[in-house]
Amino acid sequence: MKDIALVLDIDGLMVDTEPISRLAWDKVLARYGHELDDDLHARMIGYRFDESVHMLLDAYDLTLSVEEIKQMKSVEYAAILSRGAPVMPGLYDLVAGINQHGLPWAVATSSPYAHAEEILLQLKLTDSCSAIAGGDEVPYGKPAPDIYLLAAKRLGLPPEHCMALEDSAPGCRAALTAGMMTLAIPNGDSEKVDFPEVHGVFKSLSDVSQELDQLLSELSER
Repeated sequence: MKDIALVLDIDGLMVDTEPISRLAWDKVLARYGHELDDDLHARMIGYRFDESVHMLLDAYDLTLSVEEIKQMKSVEYAAILSRGAPVMPGLYDLVAGINQHGLPWAVATSSPYAHAEEILLQLKLTDSCSAIAGGDEVPYGKPAPDIYLLAAKRLGLPPEHCMALEDSAPGCRAALTAGMMTLAIPNGDSEKVDFPEVHGVFKSLSDVSQELDQLLSELSER
């Protein structure tokens, strides 16, 4: 069998941080008499922080700079996240399955590298994870392939030897463009999104775990 690996997104895939992010945005916007629109929130999912802020500025009349909004949101988000992020069902089973196969795995996130480190620490998966690629380390965020290409580079493998797990459309597009076998695991915020061209769509990480042997066999044969 050729060397293969898995690459996982974090927010909305490993941990249910999208509601935390939504609440933090709402707290910031409430100061100025606004509330985050559902459609706008859905469009923001999967994109880097800077890009989300620009979407916000396009939608609301805010006399604030990008950096000012980022600072306010970061403070609110950190305060909520410090109480812990809910773990997505099946995550630990999936990691256990990956470890049983003796395979490396990495995370590829639009969030900053430090955020990935914090989440892995909370989850007690720091030692299990082989590599991290953060959105603040690459020129272009998802749906560009940069984050996934960086993850593959840090794993020491061609992207074609990697299987990516994503919950968002921009994330799936990034992984597909990088050349990875891509699985979509939509959550409550992305369950109505179409995921064309992915290898498969799963309801949960538990479902991925149950099919892991077959999926790894298909990855090795690519």
